[in-house]
Amino acid sequence: MALRHIFSNIICGFIPNKKTRSKVRVILNNPSIYKYVKYVRRWADKNCGGVKKLSVEFGVGCHNLVVLLNDEHVFKFFLIPGRESRAYHESRVVTAFKNITPIRFPEMELIKYNNSIVRRYEYIPGKMLTDFSPVYINKNKTKIAQQLANFLYVIGNSDPSELSDLKPVSDADPDYLYGWFHNDIGNNFMLDDDLNIVGFIDCEKMAFCDFKESLTGAEHFWDKNGIRGLMIEILSEYTKLYYAKKRRKN
Repeated sequence: MALRHIFSNIICGFIPNKKTRSKVRVILNNPSIYKYVKYVRRWADKNCGGVKKLSVEFGVGCHNLVVLLNDEHVFKFFLIPGRESRAYHESRVVTAFKNITPIRFPEMELIKYNNSIVRRYEYIPGKMLTDFSPVYINKNKTKIAQQLANFLYVIGNSDPSELSDLKPVSDADPDYLYGWFHNDIGNNFMLDDDLNIVGFIDCEKMAFCDFKESLTGAEHFWDKNGIRGLMIEILSEYTKLYYAKKRRKN
């Protein structure tokens, strides 16, 4: 193991690009990656007529191996041990919210493989926010903000009883910017070319919580990528929805 790390450090020392260097280091230090790709190929032979198209990516921080199969299935493998509880958590929240969410969650299956858990999702075609030019996003940010605000409002004001044990207090009630929340909205939704949001992905951080800290992180991410004022519009739209319902109740 020590020799492998020394070898990978030597190789990576010649790679100037930080992102490429991180990926190469992960590949060199994780020989199991090749086994995971073989597993996906075998799964394809048994379940969907074989491999027609396959690509490999790494999740943020290179904590996950992501294999896209035939533009139909997405497989995710943990590259850091001891994270299987996240998969079970994600499966529970996706199941609970799939008929509630106004923006689609991908169908999800947990598969046991080599004493670990593989996550298989349906593939949702589309582009991420940062795949579009900031000029185009800024020009159409109201349309995006309305969709995201409605998503935050509907999810946040839902309270599935089957998830009560995951709440910080089992009888906690949803409130303004408090309740169930995706918790990683910066770049984890898919859009079509007309900026309709067609799906939310990566729900493993979803929790019953205060939204504010995570929303601040999303705003910093958008600002860094040249997307200005989107969060202000989201909060404005969310506030309208929230207090309109309160007025109807009263």
